[in-house]
Amino acid sequence: MHPSESPSRPPPRFAWLFELPPKTERSMRMEALIARIRLLTLGVNSLALALLLDTDGWHMDAAWWMVGLTWAYALPVAVLQPYRRSRVFETGMITATFDSLMIAAFIAVTGAAGSPFFVLYYLSVAAVAMRFDLRQALVACFFSALAYSIVYFSTWDISSDAFGELFLRLMYMLFIAVGVGHLAREEDRRARQIDQIERLHAENQKLHHRNERANRFDRLTGLMNRAHFEKEALKELRRAKTSGGYLSVLFCDMDKLKRINDELGHDAGDRVLRAVGVAMRRALRSNDLIGRYGGDEFVVVMPNVTRETAYDRADQLIAAVHTVNQGLTEDIHVGLSIGIAVYPFDAQDYPTLVRLADQAMYLSKREGGNRSRTANDLRLFWEEIPHSA
Repeated sequence: MHPSESPSRPPPRFAWLFELPPKTERSMRMEALIARIRLLTLGVNSLALALLLDTDGWHMDAAWWMVGLTWAYALPVAVLQPYRRSRVFETGMITATFDSLMIAAFIAVTGAAGSPFFVLYYLSVAAVAMRFDLRQALVACFFSALAYSIVYFSTWDISSDAFGELFLRLMYMLFIAVGVGHLAREEDRRARQIDQIERLHAENQKLHHRNERANRFDRLTGLMNRAHFEKEALKELRRAKTSGGYLSVLFCDMDKLKRINDELGHDAGDRVLRAVGVAMRRALRSNDLIGRYGGDEFVVVMPNVTRETAYDRADQLIAAVHTVNQGLTEDIHVGLSIGIAVYPFDAQDYPTLVRLADQAMYLSKREGGNRSRTANDLRLFWEEIPHSA
């Protein structure tokens, strides 16, 4: 062990008794439920004290004081829900103990052993069982039973069967603690399982999207890969045929990338290739398509662009690639050779358009690179060959 490290101390033996459950959506729902039950109970108790019960012999001033204080706490908690912002207002074993003492005092001033409000302990124990672990619910049940027993025995008529009544009430209190605690434990377990399933589903969705993106986009440049690009290009060609529009295909090949790979290494070549892809994407319109065809080759599809406009756009791409050369020596500056083919003038199908644009690109290479040529220039070139021979 490192000298600066100290062995972790085990938690105190009864630390679990005062631990609050993790702050989850379920725990907040339980807090809201407890707050509403407390409010409803207060309303019923107030109505019963005011209109329905014979209160002769009870200490009504003390009873109403306790009811008023409880209203002052319960109403803001139910309406404002401060437990969502601060753990101080969450139901804890300390607040449960305080509730138990308040209930004992309320029962004491409203008839003690003969008080009809002993059922408040059932609600209190049930609330703790819903909110906490089963062990904590049993501890709360024990303290509630002890507090109620003390109040009960303070007015116990030894000649009656009051002991049997007390025994039944305490047993019912225990049954409620155990039953609700077990139900809450199972519900919490199911909630954790659902959360785990949802997390796994979210992770699977992310993995699916990541795999889907890997199948559609080139990992190095972030542009569309060849397979996905060809699918999108065919869609654009169908639109052009349907609408009677134009479609320009630009076949682009980088100049001098091999020299960068040879002299600076493939990592430097990858960085330049990635930068060229970014520069070309920025120079295009939002509805233009660009994909990495393979190696240092790119294909661009421009919907509704004629040959003359495509020629101008090619010059813009070449100028955009020049910005990548900052920091490179002049003898290894990269360029871009571009070939252009246009639907419907040069070909009617996508593979032929790409082939013609590829051949026109080689014509650009033949003339020194870093320029663009069209399929029309290619035809003129082939027509001049016999005369020059």
